[in-house]
Amino acid sequence: MRRLLTLCAAAILAAGLMVPTAIAKDRPYGADQYLALRLSPSELDPSAGGQTDLGGGQFSKSQIERFTCFSSGEPAAVVDMSCNTTEFAQDFSPDNEISIAVDPTDPDHLVAGSNDYFYRFNNATGARQVYVPTGFFTSFDGGATWLDGQIPLRSGDGAGDPAPAFDAKHDAVLMAQLENTGGQGGPFVSQGDVSVSHSTDGGVTWSEPVTVYHGTGTGIGPANRATFHDKEFIAVDNFPSSPHYGRAYVTTTRFLNGQHGSYAESPILISWSDDGGLTWSSPKEISGSHPSCTFQSTGSGTECDEDQFSIPEVASDGTLYVHFANFQNEGAWEANDLFDSQLMVVKSTDGGVTFGAPVPAVQLEDGISDMPFSVIGRQTIWGHQIRWAPYGNISVNPTNPLDVTMVWADRGTPNVNATADCFATIGTAPNYDPCGAGPGSDTDVYYVRSTDGGATWGARTLLNDDGAAGAHEWFPWADHKPDGTLVVAWDRDDANGSADSFHHVLSVGGSAPELLGAAENVDVSATHWSGQYTTAWPAACGGTTPGKDCNVFHGDYTGLAVGSDGSINVVWTGLNRFVTTPQIDFYTGQPHQGNAQDAMFARR
Repeated sequence: MRRLLTLCAAAILAAGLMVPTAIAKDRPYGADQYLALRLSPSELDPSAGGQTDLGGGQFSKSQIERFTCFSSGEPAAVVDMSCNTTEFAQDFSPDNEISIAVDPTDPDHLVAGSNDYFYRFNNATGARQVYVPTGFFTSFDGGATWLDGQIPLRSGDGAGDPAPAFDAKHDAVLMAQLENTGGQGGPFVSQGDVSVSHSTDGGVTWSEPVTVYHGTGTGIGPANRATFHDKEFIAVDNFPSSPHYGRAYVTTTRFLNGQHGSYAESPILISWSDDGGLTWSSPKEISGSHPSCTFQSTGSGTECDEDQFSIPEVASDGTLYVHFANFQNEGAWEANDLFDSQLMVVKSTDGGVTFGAPVPAVQLEDGISDMPFSVIGRQTIWGHQIRWAPYGNISVNPTNPLDVTMVWADRGTPNVNATADCFATIGTAPNYDPCGAGPGSDTDVYYVRSTDGGATWGARTLLNDDGAAGAHEWFPWADHKPDGTLVVAWDRDDANGSADSFHHVLSVGGSAPELLGAAENVDVSATHWSGQYTTAWPAACGGTTPGKDCNVFHGDYTGLAVGSDGSINVVWTGLNRFVTTPQIDFYTGQPHQGNAQDAMFARR
């Protein structure tokens, strides 16, 4: 099937948020626009309408990049890595999309990253502007104390999608990130680069980043043939016996615009470095072709080039696996559904020089009719407004390079309530659930495993069975202990059906999940609250004014990394610190209050 995607998704979203509320409350998306909406890069803060140049005024970009502070706590309980100081408004500004890496030579040496927000408000006009560098958190004592700072930007005024890694051979720490340029409060974003910064003092100070992937034109916007990179991730071969010891790999999704900013393709690319991140190879496409990739937005054949969310993983023998989501397996879509994704894996045994064809591992139930929507037009968890995606990651057993596991969280079965074209709009208040997906959309954490190096994969398996109508679960992340035990952490609602709070939980070897820290009150949010986008509030969730304060974005993933001593280091976005912000709540006329998004850490 050949079908032109008529609009760049982020531009659709931004445009929808710029129109009056009475018009914006229902945003009609056709199937093609939905695929673009689902795949295309999105702004880190959908409320901002683009990042802004913060020269002068209350604070500047250079001031922010120089700013550091410290936090501390008890890792055996929970540590808030965020400083939460009033300086630069960090007492309420969010940290989300937390990721973490552990030094392979010192399990007490940790580096984490975040989308680190710096807000300004103009309460006279209602405008809000944000600068989002990549934040870093560095600990040398197993997470008891943390240095909190920001990775420099080579260019642009927005970063994020943090991905830290240690390079043992070159005694370096690397941080991969995006680099974008947003308009002055407008909806379009250009540049679309991926860069990597390196540290030679363990993550205390960081170099100016080296650009690995160059974007061109206004990738989130109307430009023809613009390119924009998104959802990068990094892995390093830290196995001394590997023929590629010390090679760092960065994968990303490259979005190509068609005419007038339409979606054309989004294949997975790779680049590598053999000198501690100082120089990088020329990018090349690795997502290949497969008979299942029949849906073609542009072009023909079976090229698997409509992808997102790649994760590279290195096995103990130097084999490189790359996991990604693909949206072209048209033969697996139900009659009243579109764009269920499949998880695919490509594999290289020569250090990324060549790759085999992609292998489908599992088909997900995450299509256009499978989940309710949020007020910003993204799929969400029933009873919440958070932006949701099912994808987790890939992990290789360190005792066996052929033993590979992937984790994710989806509803498991199709939405039986879906009818033909029910997804023509995102629905109306209070449910925003045009396909009746919500009540039956119990999302659970699953895994799939290969024991032959990714050639074949077993059946999807529930990681934790919490009952037929159990609590919603999302954002899983996995790793293996040195003895090969699989450990997984994820977010889980505190009640069945729907709940106003969740806990981050940890399962070791399939054990009953341990609750980490306090309840996270996601439905009463200090920032990213739903009442900013529409007066037609969503289904009742939290607070004295149900629906108004529901969080619509707290990142797209969490993080976990196991040390050489078997210590499990878990990070996630917490929402359990109630704060007052300087933003005037235009419903109450008072400063807006809610739970801040903090970078949380636990060690087990």
